[in-house]
Amino acid sequence: MSLASRFPFPPNDPEDAGSRYNSRLYERFEGLLPVVTYSVILWCTVVYFLVNKDGADSVASNKLTHFLGFTTYQDLCNGRWWGPIASACVHIDLWHIVFNMLWLVRLGPLMERGLGSFKTVIFFITAAFVSSTVQLSFAGPGIGFSGVVYAMGGFMWAAWPRFTGFLEGFNGTSLRWLLIWQAFCLVLSWGGMMPIANTAHISGMLFGFLVGLWACHGTKQGWYWLCASTLMLLACIAFCALAAFSN
Repeated sequence: MSLASRFPFPPNDPEDAGSRYNSRLYERFEGLLPVVTYSVILWCTVVYFLVNKDGADSVASNKLTHFLGFTTYQDLCNGRWWGPIASACVHIDLWHIVFNMLWLVRLGPLMERGLGSFKTVIFFITAAFVSSTVQLSFAGPGIGFSGVVYAMGGFMWAAWPRFTGFLEGFNGTSLRWLLIWQAFCLVLSWGGMMPIANTAHISGMLFGFLVGLWACHGTKQGWYWLCASTLMLLACIAFCALAAFSN
């Protein structure tokens, strides 16, 4: 079996999902208000205006950015274990927050109506922690919700055959745009034109993809995907713990 057939892209037309589209587990929470999504958007927006209030390069702004989430390895050594999660909500550039929030407002409600608000907030927290920690460990500190956005994309890519309601807002074209943008980000980074947290994007998508495969197949048939995603999470916890104990 080829990779394309084992991990198919979501179709552009929901009706092309065939008989699987009748599952529509999404509609279990059809009337759910996506409070987690809207709360994250609100907090990211508040943080953006706070850190830019006095100019992004001012001393006060830098201190506030650090206070609200920007985390270095030394911060981990000092016990700032929550930093990798909080850093996901920090944006300095306008294009950065606009890009992330546009994707979040599109994908977040789909995820909440498919999983429920509680599971969604757990996913956001773990995806932020994993993507930010991997970024910090391999390429230095980063900020922004992009790692979680890519985790959501990876999750929906893997889980859409079961959660077919995702197809109402996430399809093959959406996934291709995420992948094309990532390729463009790599070009910008390698060309020295713009620093981008590519490691957070890639690790976030991988984590979300593994969790999505587990959600799609269930624990009984997809236990190895559960183990793989859990190992990623445990590796990040171990990294932060070792940093704290090394101080």
